Amino acid sequence: MRWCIAILTPSLWAQQSIRDSAIRFFLPSVVYSGYWPAADLAKRFGYSSCISGEVGYKFRSGLYFMLQGGGLFGDKIVESGFLQGMYIGSLEQVGVLSFMDESGRIFSISVRQRGWQAQARIGWILGSLRLPWQNPNCGPFVEIGGGYLSHRIHIDKARSDKLPLLEGEYLKGLDRLTGGWGLSQAIGYRFFSNRGLINFLIALEAGQYYTRSLRGYLYDIGRPDRERRKDFWYGFRVGWSLPLYEKAPLE
Repeated sequence: MRWCIAILTPSLWAQQSIRDSAIRFFLPSVVYSGYWPAADLAKRFGYSSCISGEVGYKFRSGLYFMLQGGGLFGDKIVESGFLQGMYIGSLEQVGVLSFMDESGRIFSISVRQRGWQAQARIGWILGSLRLPWQNPNCGPFVEIGGGYLSHRIHIDKARSDKLPLLEGEYLKGLDRLTGGWGLSQAIGYRFFSNRGLINFLIALEAGQYYTRSLRGYLYDIGRPDRERRKDFWYGFRVGWSLPLYEKAPLE
């Protein structure tokens, strides 16, 4: 009889209902983040977006671990001196960066932010502070993490036949490729529905990354780039989660 109880107990524990118990489960999520830059990052970019995927594991205590990776993108470039002296100056005043290719045709380019980030995070869901009608797995959370940030200025020159100044290895001296390690912090709320259909997170967050140029020389400025940067940001995060656990037989 005792061995039957020993075998059945782990199975019954694994099948507890999320409705009335704090349970453990895998936690994949799809997340959108919006960032406002600060410090050195604000001297290069405006508002940035990040689409990322997360995968983690939540324990019964509310503690969880998370791995996250995503792509950064944005349309506003404010870098001082970018492509200085390389474009047709008469059109700069109307906000157009125009060049002349080898065929003598004038064309404009578009510049955008591109990049990526990857983090490992640890968080704690405070189930005791959840709203009254929600299950014990929901609640406010606090989170800290660390990881790597990489960003650059992407130059879209698709309408040009050919322009040596924006081609090949020379282009690497213009894109401001930058990378480095840093920390992040977040506070927010995680909700998990009793039926597993509506699960979301909302959060306010901040990041402090200490980066440097990954290019040796800035061709448009005409000098080496050895500056140590403080790429900080603050913003928000919203996402949808799909908790993976074995449901109790009566659910």
